[in-house]
Amino acid sequence: MLKYRAMLAALALLLLVLAPDVAAAQATQTPSRASSTDVDLRTPPSPTIQSAPQTVFPVPVPPPQPGRPAQLFEFHPLFGISEQYSDNFNRTVSDHTDNFRTMVSPGMNVLLESAFLSGGATYTLSGFHDSSVGDFGYFNTFAGHLFWQAAPRLRLLATAGVNQSDQPEQADSLGLQVARSRFTTANGSLSADWTIDILTLTPHYRVSFFSAEKGPDTLTQQLGAKALLSIAQIHTLALGYESVVSESSATNGPKTASNIVGNQFTGAFSRDLSVHTTAGISGSYALRTQDVRLPDAQTDFTLWSGAVFVNYAVANRIVIRANLGASELSTDQTHRGPIVTTESSLSYWFGRAVATVGFDRGFAETFLGGQNQGVVLTTGGRALLSYEITPPISLLVNFSYRENEFTGVGGTPTPIAGNASSTRTDRVLTGGLQLSYQILRWLGTSLEYSYWRTEQSDVAGTVVENRVRLSLNAAF
Repeated sequence: MLKYRAMLAALALLLLVLAPDVAAAQATQTPSRASSTDVDLRTPPSPTIQSAPQTVFPVPVPPPQPGRPAQLFEFHPLFGISEQYSDNFNRTVSDHTDNFRTMVSPGMNVLLESAFLSGGATYTLSGFHDSSVGDFGYFNTFAGHLFWQAAPRLRLLATAGVNQSDQPEQADSLGLQVARSRFTTANGSLSADWTIDILTLTPHYRVSFFSAEKGPDTLTQQLGAKALLSIAQIHTLALGYESVVSESSATNGPKTASNIVGNQFTGAFSRDLSVHTTAGISGSYALRTQDVRLPDAQTDFTLWSGAVFVNYAVANRIVIRANLGASELSTDQTHRGPIVTTESSLSYWFGRAVATVGFDRGFAETFLGGQNQGVVLTTGGRALLSYEITPPISLLVNFSYRENEFTGVGGTPTPIAGNASSTRTDRVLTGGLQLSYQILRWLGTSLEYSYWRTEQSDVAGTVVENRVRLSLNAAF
């Protein structure tokens, strides 16, 4: 039943993205697309660390070309072929299995432009063959978005995405998934920006669905709104409310099936210190109730956070997001915290290179955007370097380390190798590099290497995987 409800919700959102009511729209200027250096300095830090998965396409999708002729629809075929080698395909502690995966990925990128509508949709179908099992398989990947400037002061946005994969790093953004298992993620959202003089109202609805061969299915819906009040032009007061309903139904029995309902209140106040700098304070308070079906039990828990933040940005030169705060997780029996929290980063442009470093620490409510593994206390750091060696040749190097401590509140982590512990601690180390060469305007190739190392507190041994991928991609 949960799967069918998720499919209906996702279908409705896809129809909104792909089949808008063009005739009812009013002609206004198309919203401009934000570049990588456009930063909203007044954005406060998130109350919790985000863990939702991101849609990853097997074929790189080129960004729209600036100054291109405006057309209602543009269709751009995509095609990719790749060979990938893994020395520990099943992500096991011992008895490693080598695997060569040959993948062919045709697809289509569709762009929409008119006087009042702006959007796009990308779809790829990836067929592959794995040498270790000798089987064929396929994955579907889709992402779409649509802007509608319904009135001079009203803008609507719809997004939707579907990703099928068995790569553990695509299941979430924190490295919570260890073993290789086929899964499907789907997400969608509807939101609006309605400006009334100095007040902007932004209601939203979000839905996410996660289904895996091993572990529970999770359907989460979020309904809320935020009010932004501009005071004397340089001050911003933001107040928000969100209601959450998350349902998890296990495929391996009803004992882990549960529902989580709750409410969250957020607030922030900021001041523009200069054209490039904004400082402020933010806070949040969330109340959650988890009902477990078998055995019949109910757990109430709260999560509060507060922080001070400073944002600084100079386009194409430097972007700094710095914040420091505290957070606490409480149930009727236990308290975790207060702990020191942060979600800070620095990006710096020098010549043809861009370097980014970041550090974060805080609680992550994993049921909000993907597989329900409960509330996780996560600490991590990352570094990334992007360098354009020559116009057709570019290099990308990345490194990250993260420690995830499962609190056992709000859910349980997926059992790995028969271990069903709900309070384990994982340490995840990743690294990689990618060398890309643009052979022609529409044809490119890349060579990638990635490293993954995971240690679990309740499992003897370490999971290590080395992976190499060679690809040839065409975007017409």
